[in-house]
Amino acid sequence: MSQSFIPQSVGPLQGRLGGVSETFVPGLRYRSRAHQLWALVVESFGEWERRLNEASATTGLSPVSAWALVQLDPERPISQKELAARLRCNPSTVVNPTDRLEERGFVVRQPNPVDRRINVLVVTPSGVCLREELIERLFEPPEAFRRLPADEAERFRDVMLAAVTGNPAPGAGR
Repeated sequence: MSQSFIPQSVGPLQGRLGGVSETFVPGLRYRSRAHQLWALVVESFGEWERRLNEASATTGLSPVSAWALVQLDPERPISQKELAARLRCNPSTVVNPTDRLEERGFVVRQPNPVDRRINVLVVTPSGVCLREELIERLFEPPEAFRRLPADEAERFRDVMLAAVTGNPAPGAGR
């Protein structure tokens, strides 16, 4: 484990990460290693937000519309209600972004073949191309990840997968 992850302060539960705490939340003190880890994950979201803003700006879409397009599977049309569930927001919130996507020709609303009372969002061919471009830009690993040795990257992936799924990481308890 790198030295920068070891608390630097008065006691083991009031640590700071050298060079990180002050740039993220001035005066932040970590109560545990899990607290430190979570703060690092949250801080990393800033890079994600920057990427999403840049990628959406190049397409002329708002970040919300761009992310909505990314969440649409071209092979499985879904309703706006299902899209809202994916985006973890109120269904009324997705009306404007999907209207923008439809106006630009990236999606069309069509009756659901199973239940014609419900419209589904279908990604158009130009929407598929733009979605692929957005996914490529958003999920390109940052340089710091590409520099990790393969075994560390694999372990980090396994630990993050365990954190997200709640299942033990492969090789846990070694």
